[in-house]
Amino acid sequence: MAKNIDLKEINLNSLPQKGKPVQLSIAGGIVVIILVLAYFFLYSGLNQQLTQLKQQEEELKQTYADKSKQAANLDKLQAELNQINGSFNLLLKQLPTQAEIPNLIQELHESATKNGLNMDSISPVAAENTSSSSSTKADSDEQQVIQTLPYQITLKGNYNQISQFVRDVGKLSRIVTLNSIVLKRNDKDNSLTLNAVANTYKALSNSEIAAQIKDKKDKK
Repeated sequence: MAKNIDLKEINLNSLPQKGKPVQLSIAGGIVVIILVLAYFFLYSGLNQQLTQLKQQEEELKQTYADKSKQAANLDKLQAELNQINGSFNLLLKQLPTQAEIPNLIQELHESATKNGLNMDSISPVAAENTSSSSSTKADSDEQQVIQTLPYQITLKGNYNQISQFVRDVGKLSRIVTLNSIVLKRNDKDNSLTLNAVANTYKALSNSEIAAQIKDKKDKK
C-alpha cells in the first residue's frame, strides 16, 4: 500500500536516493502545480481577451450591416433629394416678381367681383423674410431668401360666394394663401364679412438682399 508523502519531510538532496514511486509522485505534483499556475496566469487571461475580441467582432458585424443598409438606400435618398429640389425650384417659378405684384392684387379684386363679393379694403402689411437652403446651388452655404408679402383684406357676401372666392384664390397664376380667416355674420342683412390675410411670396434677388442688409446696418 502506498504511503502518504509529507512534502515537509522531503529532502531534495536525498531525492535521488528515494524510490521511483516517490520520485514520480513528487514530479507529478510539481507538474500539476505548474499547469494550474499556467492556466490562471496565462490561459485565463487569453480567455478574457478572446471574449473581448468576440464582442468586438459582433460590434463590427453590426456596424458593417448598418453601413451596408445606408449604402443600399443612398441612391434612393439621392433620388428623393433631387425630387424635393425639383419641386422647390418649380415653386420658386410660381412666385410673383416685383412687377407682377400689382397684377396679383388686381386678380384678387377680379376674383371677388366675379363671385359677387364687395371688397371693402385691401391693404399691405409689413413684409417678412425667411431663408431656405438650396442644395442645388454650387455653394451649399448660399440661401434662397423668400419674402412674404401679406395683405389684409375685407370682403362681404354670402357663404357660397366666399367659398367660391377661396377656391378661386387657390387657382391664381401665382401662389397666394389665405390666413388668419375670420367670418362674421351681419345681423342686418344676414350677410357674412370675411377678414383675412392674403399672403403672396417673392424670391429676393441678390441685389435686393444686399440692399436690405445695407439698410439694416445703416439703421444701427
